[in-house]
Amino acid sequence: MIKLGVVGTGGMANSHAKAFSAIPGVKLVACCDIDAARARSFGEKWNIPGVHTDYRRMFAVEKLDAVTNVTIDAAHAPVSTAAIKRGLDVLCEKPLGVTLAEARRMRDLAVRKKVVHMVNFSYRRSSGLQAAAKYVRDGGIGRVLHVESSYLQSWLSQPAWGDWRTKAAFTWRLSTKHGSGGVLGDVGCHILDMTAFLCGDIRSIFCDLKTFDKGVRGNRLGEYVLDANDSCVMTVEFANGAIGTVHTTRWATGQMNSLRTRVWGDQGAVEVDLDRSYDEYRVVRGKKAMLAAEWKTVACKPAPTMYQRFVRAVKSRRNDPSDFVNGAKVQAYLHCGFESARRGRPVKVVF
Repeated sequence: MIKLGVVGTGGMANSHAKAFSAIPGVKLVACCDIDAARARSFGEKWNIPGVHTDYRRMFAVEKLDAVTNVTIDAAHAPVSTAAIKRGLDVLCEKPLGVTLAEARRMRDLAVRKKVVHMVNFSYRRSSGLQAAAKYVRDGGIGRVLHVESSYLQSWLSQPAWGDWRTKAAFTWRLSTKHGSGGVLGDVGCHILDMTAFLCGDIRSIFCDLKTFDKGVRGNRLGEYVLDANDSCVMTVEFANGAIGTVHTTRWATGQMNSLRTRVWGDQGAVEVDLDRSYDEYRVVRGKKAMLAAEWKTVACKPAPTMYQRFVRAVKSRRNDPSDFVNGAKVQAYLHCGFESARRGRPVKVVF
C-alpha cells in the first residue's frame, strides 16, 4: 500500500485525489494547505484522516511513502525539496520550479537521493502523442526538418471559461507579483514539453512576449497588477538542425484549450491534435500517400494516466520519462524564452 500525502488542496488537487483514490494499492492518508478551512473541507471530501496547515509538520508526523505537490508555482521547490530530503517519492505539478537554478537544484537533489521524481506534464497521457513520438524516433518520417506547435486558450477573449475579472483562479495568472510566469510559464511549458517529446531537444530559442491591454482601469484589479505576458511566439532550432515555431496565447477566440503539433520530415509527416483526439495521430507516409497528400489516422489504445504512471514508477523504483531531469529541460526552455524576449535575440539552451 502506497501511503500518499497531498500538498495544496485547491482546484487541481481534486483531480489528483480523484485519480489516486481510484488506483488500487494507493491510500490518501494526509493533506495540507495554508488555508485551514480549505484543508479540512478537502480532507472531509476525500476521507483523508490527516489534515495539516504546515507541510513540514505533515512530513514529520505522518507515515508517508510519497507526496503529490499541487501547490502554486512558487511553492513547488520548497515543498518538493522538503519531501525529497525525507526520502519521499514526489509527483510535482508543472513547471518544476520558478527559475532554472531552482529546477536544477531540485533535479540534482532528487537524483542524488534516489527517490522517484516526476513532473505532471498531463498531456503525456495521450496515447496518440506517445505513439507519434515513438514513430518519429524510429524514423517513421525520416529526418525531421520543420515543426509547428501551438497551445491556444481563449479565456481572455470569450466568457466560456467564466469571467476572469471575478475569478481569482484566473486573475492571479495575469500578475507577476502573484507568481505568474504568464502564458509562457503557465501553459507554454506544456507545448514545449510536447514539442520536444516529439522532435527531440531544443537548442536555441528566439522569443517574443506580449502583454495586451485588457480594458481595465490602471491595468489592475484590486491587488492584481495585470503585467504578465498573455501571448508568446517562439522560433526554435532543434538539436538535429530542424527549425520550427511554438506559440501560445490566451486570446484565441473559438479555441477552448487546444494543443497541436505538426512535424514534417524528408519522408513524411505526423500531426498530434488533442482537440481531435487523445487516442490517435495522423500521418502521411509512403509513395502513394505522399503523391496524393493523403493523411491517414492511426488509432491507439488508451495510455496510462500520469497518476497511474507515477504509481507504477513508485512500485517499480524506475523513474518515468517525465521526471525531474526532463522537467529541468523544460524549465531551461522557459528560462531561455524569457531571456530571449528580454534581450531581443536568440538564446542558446543549456540544461
